[in-house]
Amino acid sequence: MPKPKSKSKKSSQKKFKAPYVYREESQLASGGNEEKPKVSSPCSDNFVADAGPGCHIAHPESSDWILEWEAVNADDFDADGLSDIPDIAIDPESGTLTVCNLNQYSLVAYITVYETRLRDAQGRLLEQGSTTNDEGETNQVTTLIVLCPPETFAHLCVLLPQEETDKPTSQIDLEQLRLESDVQPWNQHPDPSDVYHDLILAFPLRTDSTNPSFLCTQGIHGHLTHFFSGNLHAIDFQCPVGTPLLAVADAVVVQVQDHHECTGIAVTNLFHWNSILLQVKNTPPDKPLFVEYVHIQSASVSVGDQVQAGQVIGASGSVGFSPEPHLHFAAYRSDHPTAPTVQVSFAGKRGPYIPRAHEWYNDDGLAVP
Repeated sequence: MPKPKSKSKKSSQKKFKAPYVYREESQLASGGNEEKPKVSSPCSDNFVADAGPGCHIAHPESSDWILEWEAVNADDFDADGLSDIPDIAIDPESGTLTVCNLNQYSLVAYITVYETRLRDAQGRLLEQGSTTNDEGETNQVTTLIVLCPPETFAHLCVLLPQEETDKPTSQIDLEQLRLESDVQPWNQHPDPSDVYHDLILAFPLRTDSTNPSFLCTQGIHGHLTHFFSGNLHAIDFQCPVGTPLLAVADAVVVQVQDHHECTGIAVTNLFHWNSILLQVKNTPPDKPLFVEYVHIQSASVSVGDQVQAGQVIGASGSVGFSPEPHLHFAAYRSDHPTAPTVQVSFAGKRGPYIPRAHEWYNDDGLAVP
């Protein structure tokens, strides 16, 4: 699976154009826990919002919960001022959390705030989710997924102060705030229309009387995680942990990773996952195809094994950046770590199909749940 080019960073505070203060990961956990009856839930395109508890998506075309998209001009800042402006900032007095982009290109920011509650533009608390690291530590968190356009400050939400503090209640105690982030240039797919025409794949999950079909929770260009090069054409299927994973074609096992145990929506989970990578056999010599099963609980195959279509190769899970148990399935023309995805189709009774979010599927194709 293509891997992010940078990891969550640790840094000390920086100041810029006061009162903003730079904050990134590895701050101490806070105890802010204000309650309010209304809770805001995420929304997105080609993504089932209920499948991302605690995740809140801010793309310019679908983000009514954020405070403001503020257009800025890099020319209005001197050279020293530009260098002092961070990617992520917090106003310690108002608690406003902002992604700052003075570049000529879009940025993608994944931000996780631990324990502290966040309030949206409508005054609602943003829904929290949970996350568990490889050591078994579980926390309540809120994760923001932001696609920030060029020369834009995305004022996202307000962090609520702790209830018990010796500071004025209108201020955020930045020393007690725990926040993780990963900010990168938007790595767009070089050819979003790329389709693999030479093979139709079998369904990747085994159905039974308990699970006769599976909900597609995120499809092509889903706004949770499927909007950049390495994931654009991926498909997510909601499935219970332990669901048998099936080879979608005759193939050879290229890579297996199943030692991680982290789960949930923390930014750091973007860099740790379990997966199986297969190279499909019987493809044209100049048109290789690789398929990957991500978030698996365990593998029942090893590197070098030959597998047949329909053979059980492992069990589904929820390991890595995973708001709920599901299978993340993606195809590539190469096994290079930064390979872009390619669109593939699945075989159904009514002909080949491409799963879309909100629909149910099984080995016959589109199903009625």
